[in-house]
Amino acid sequence: MADVRPFRALRYAPGLDLSKAICPPFDIISPEQQRTLHERSPYNAVHIELAYDSNGDRYQRAAEALKHWREDGTLLRDEQPAFYLYDQQFEREGISYRRRLIFARLRLEPWDRVIVLPHEQTFGAPKEDRLRLLRAIRTNTSPVFLIYRDQLARIAPLLEDPASDPPVTGFTGDGQKHTLRSIDDPRAIETLTSAFEREILYVADGHHRYETALAYRDERRAAVSAWTGEEPENFALVALASSGDRGLLVLPIHRVTAADVPLSEALDRMQGLFSVEKLPSLDLIEARLAEARGTPAFGLASAESDDLYLLTVAEAKTADRLLPQDRSAAWRNLDYAIANHVILQHILGLEESQMSDYNTLWFTEDAAEAVRDVRGGRARFALLMNPVPVTRVLDVADAGERMPQKSTFFYPKVPTGLVFNPLED
Repeated sequence: MADVRPFRALRYAPGLDLSKAICPPFDIISPEQQRTLHERSPYNAVHIELAYDSNGDRYQRAAEALKHWREDGTLLRDEQPAFYLYDQQFEREGISYRRRLIFARLRLEPWDRVIVLPHEQTFGAPKEDRLRLLRAIRTNTSPVFLIYRDQLARIAPLLEDPASDPPVTGFTGDGQKHTLRSIDDPRAIETLTSAFEREILYVADGHHRYETALAYRDERRAAVSAWTGEEPENFALVALASSGDRGLLVLPIHRVTAADVPLSEALDRMQGLFSVEKLPSLDLIEARLAEARGTPAFGLASAESDDLYLLTVAEAKTADRLLPQDRSAAWRNLDYAIANHVILQHILGLEESQMSDYNTLWFTEDAAEAVRDVRGGRARFALLMNPVPVTRVLDVADAGERMPQKSTFFYPKVPTGLVFNPLED
């Protein structure tokens, strides 16, 4: 069962401008944004999350910043354990949304316990980076973003009263409204803890952080002679959202590649696999992709053509033979599986090693940016995708499988800096 607990958060002191303090999680911060965030404020969370130090050890630099902030009162630790109810209000394509999360700490469990389930494959380099940071600061900075189904509607009613309480923090920044409330009533804590025991939790965002936390826990356990299981390293900072939350948005992640294949050859390889329709604009491609949701469909931009191409699977059995046959039929029918194995590897000729080489294949949730990379000469092709429904993500995880890398982009990201979780008693 899931062991979800309150914790004594480390938070920015009252009076500080939190709109200047929060930052995105490390894995979406570009070098340009990193510099901007460093310059925005001397106490922006990026100084810990992704410290900038061209002349030394940035992990040590992060540890020094955290130590200094705790000593000078920039960060203060709450006296009592609490859950933290977080409302994130934002707009997307002219529509207003509110996503409700609960910050907590979660007992770490290996995937095979089927208490916490992954949905996506991970890369090795980010995990090594996060492990080095965790060793240096012994604090969870960015939460692991988890989804729960709440199929019996036990949890939603428990959040109604706390949601009306006065906030401990409220501010507007980066076009979003952020409201944080503390749930510290012992009875409310006990009821929430009990309700989560019956839930399977699914990693929406933060697979690298979760696997890093597991590795760090095992490393610490191996270094001591006695281990009770209640040490702080047995837990990680998480943000929990209901799968039924209207603000739980998933954006597509488009593929952009420098694959050096002539367009005419790529189109020839599509014969017998895809129906190909030429369209003159990105707006039309996006509209047609939206109409096709539920069936595999893709947009293709090429450096050799001002037009774009709508690709729909014409021969499902032929395409299926190009996919790993040890995977389930449901997995092989995923847009992202077909994109990676049939289009990128078979048609555009990428080798397996190139699929994780960011100089050859990179990703963006912005279709216009993907096409600009092609039109500007940085890339040869852009493969435009549809988003994966949240229910499909959870179903793949329930089946014990993982989606291809970079298959989901949960929007917006949960900011770093609202709460930190020190790994100390």
